[in-house]
Amino acid sequence: MNILFVVFHFPPISGGGVIVAVDIANSLAKIGHDVSVLTPNLQWDGPKYEPEVDSKVDIIRVNVPSKNNLKIAARRCKSPLIEKGIELGRNKKFDFIFTIFHPFHMAPNAAVSIGEKLGIPVIVKIDDAVYEKSTGLKSIQRKVEKILSAKTLNKSSKILVANNETKEIVNEFYDVSPEKIEIMPNGIDTKIFHTSIIKKSKMILFSGVMYNHRGIDVLLNAAPTVIKKIPEVKFVLLGDGPELDNLKKIAENLKIEKNIEFKGWIKRDEVMNYLADASIAIGPLRSTTVTKNALPIKVLEYMASSLPILSQKDTLANDVLVDDENGYSVTDPEDLATKIIHILENNEKRIKMGTKSYEMSLKFDWENVAKKILTEYDDVKF
Repeated sequence: MNILFVVFHFPPISGGGVIVAVDIANSLAKIGHDVSVLTPNLQWDGPKYEPEVDSKVDIIRVNVPSKNNLKIAARRCKSPLIEKGIELGRNKKFDFIFTIFHPFHMAPNAAVSIGEKLGIPVIVKIDDAVYEKSTGLKSIQRKVEKILSAKTLNKSSKILVANNETKEIVNEFYDVSPEKIEIMPNGIDTKIFHTSIIKKSKMILFSGVMYNHRGIDVLLNAAPTVIKKIPEVKFVLLGDGPELDNLKKIAENLKIEKNIEFKGWIKRDEVMNYLADASIAIGPLRSTTVTKNALPIKVLEYMASSLPILSQKDTLANDVLVDDENGYSVTDPEDLATKIIHILENNEKRIKMGTKSYEMSLKFDWENVAKKILTEYDDVKF
């Protein structure tokens, strides 16, 4: 089967969405399909993600306006992608098109247009980051985003979302028929993670972009209580983001700098080493519409690394955090500190929770997700 995968973010750009794109392309290729990735040729000066890409994945990069400004390029990439996609389709005879949706990114809109021109189905994947769940957007931005996204989604053949929360938003906000929307969680390549439950350090780990809705300040406010009880504990924060400077000030004011390590952006293989050494992993610690029932890639990575997970109540989906089985839901800094101390002082409990996390991660293997995509194609093929 020939599949055209139209996506805006692709290596060497880094980030969770890029990891998802590469893993989907590789998984479809590994089960025997030819995948052509159509993506803008962008200038990326940030940390580079350079994963191994399957030999059956062909990457076609298209020159787009403003390639050194991702926000502008995202809005101006439509025409070049459509032109190249139609050219490719006439030569390769694709069976269907797959794309990953993001508001204000015109790549999914281009995918739908290519599908219309070639007369083939278009399957759209939506993660939990849709703009209706965000705050701070101007009303005109919301109106424009809604019109463009509603057009893209309603013209697609099938929409795959990570959870019921996102399904409801897509149905209500974009007026998409629920019959067109199917649940398909994110996945992970469980085979590439270290699964040992033997931990040498008392490390509490967070990995990801430091946004306010992630609630890392809650973790820092819990830290003094943990440090007082377990002086050798280390809180390691991987990543960058708009809250980083504020978080450093909080750590300084709490006088906990010796136990806090801000590592910034690091390479993916280094992230895996930290996951292997950590004792506990931290999910979202602030319950908002953005985090409610979420399924972040980083949490699946925590699970595949046999780590207990601590997260604010009502943030993570029920199939990634089961309270008192593979981690704990917490309510505030005091509760978080208590749960951290309890796990670190009870090795048997930590091992039991870590083992459960790994077992739960197996159902999210990307090969199973890839097969789900093909099942949806069977339902919509012309």
